[in-house]
Amino acid sequence: MLPEWKQIRSKKITPVYLIIGTEDYIINETKQLLIDNILEGEEVEFNYANLDLEEMPIEVVVQEAESMPFFGDKRLVMANNPLFLTTEKSKNKVEHDTAKLEAYLNEPVDYSVLCFVARVEKLDERKKLTKLLKKTATVIEAKRPNENELKKWIEAKLSENNMQMSQEAITRLIELTSGQLTTAMNELQKLMLYCFDSKEITIQDVESLVVRSLEQNIFLLLDKMIAMDIGGALRIYYDLLKQKEEPIKILALISSQFRLLNQLKLLEQQGYSQQQAATKLKVHPFRVKLASKQAKNFTELQLNQALKRLAEIDLEMKTGFGDKEQKLEWFLFELQDNRQKRV
Repeated sequence: MLPEWKQIRSKKITPVYLIIGTEDYIINETKQLLIDNILEGEEVEFNYANLDLEEMPIEVVVQEAESMPFFGDKRLVMANNPLFLTTEKSKNKVEHDTAKLEAYLNEPVDYSVLCFVARVEKLDERKKLTKLLKKTATVIEAKRPNENELKKWIEAKLSENNMQMSQEAITRLIELTSGQLTTAMNELQKLMLYCFDSKEITIQDVESLVVRSLEQNIFLLLDKMIAMDIGGALRIYYDLLKQKEEPIKILALISSQFRLLNQLKLLEQQGYSQQQAATKLKVHPFRVKLASKQAKNFTELQLNQALKRLAEIDLEMKTGFGDKEQKLEWFLFELQDNRQKRV
């Protein structure tokens, strides 16, 4: 749990908050915590404003914050998308009188809580207003956690609900949700409900209940190929077809994974660490960690051959040449044959 969350739950509320980052789980949980700990019952209807700064000027937000609460002690104003604090250009040409916000930040009212929600990696630190906001606000970072941090999030939620889960099961949950906090916490909530009576979540529960994304199924398909399990790979492929996944979409994801393996192999040769590679490729570090293991099972030539063949299949599919489903099936057999030869 974030230290700022503990403060909010203890009713130690500050006049201004700034949520910055792209992790939906942290953003949504923080917003809900503020609502639950500032407003009561019907007060939400009268004293809560959720505004988009892409559609209205900052003066409206300040006006909302300065309005007296109705049937309650506090008002809560959410100000979403403050792109004027970033280097990004707004799609809508809304003019903001930032002097009004500057004046408010210097003297915020004591009966309102103003929360800015910036779904960006960072603000423009060169701007005077950004510096003032970060100085006066309680800043909550909604950044994507690494693997160890994600484990702590899961363990904290388990402890909060008096549930038990082995490290093996936690690791498997992280793998099946591709290291994504929002997805992992949603799946964990489902697991806790299912295992409520036993108070223990096993790895079997994780395997049977966690919904695999299409991307995760593609990853598992390649894992089967690496293990020389063509039957297992084909079962995953046929299951995806039964789920009405388009062959061309499956092809695109297989191609994307092979490109990642190829890029990682090249970066590894140049001395890049996994973290450095993740930063350069703008890929989640956990995905890089798993893909690096896969890349070790292919030679550079095998990866290049696979990418070339996938490009050919892509062209054939788009020009209507042959059976789309069968083409991918044959690709899996070709890949198996090439790996056995260790070209």
